[in-house]
Amino acid sequence: MSASRHVTRAVSEVLDLAPRHGEVSLTRLVDAVSDNRGRRIDITTAELPPGVCGQWRQYVDHDVFLIQRGLPTWDRTLAHELGHLVLCHDGIPVVQAAEEQTELAGSDLIGYMLNQRTGCMGPNGEDAEQEAEDFAALLIYRLGRLPSDRSSIVQVRLGEAFG
Repeated sequence: MSASRHVTRAVSEVLDLAPRHGEVSLTRLVDAVSDNRGRRIDITTAELPPGVCGQWRQYVDHDVFLIQRGLPTWDRTLAHELGHLVLCHDGIPVVQAAEEQTELAGSDLIGYMLNQRTGCMGPNGEDAEQEAEDFAALLIYRLGRLPSDRSSIVQVRLGEAFG
């Protein structure tokens, strides 16, 4: 599993925020990132358009990770969206995307565009998607190797280093 140093460092930084006691789950990591940033992150399921598994929506005072309802790879999608956030992937705001793509829009088109993923639009969109995928894969892998109690994190790091 290869990931850039930037992605590997981001995964390590997120895991360093993990609670020291009790189960370390992906949702608890999202809470830890939220606390560290001082900005609430909500996780919710929604009916997203076909082909869209998740979205990261940024609001003035909080963020929301929307996950496709009934998705079998819920954790992977959540880790992917978290990757976009911690890797500082910026897209264009939904309103700007709508203004650039249409002169006149009906309510159906506006609703459709508001449900589209806009976090990775632009010239570096494919790179951002690949980075977020690498982040998700590495985070899920390393999270699966963490003990339920973080007090033995040194053992985990040694295990990763030496197999």
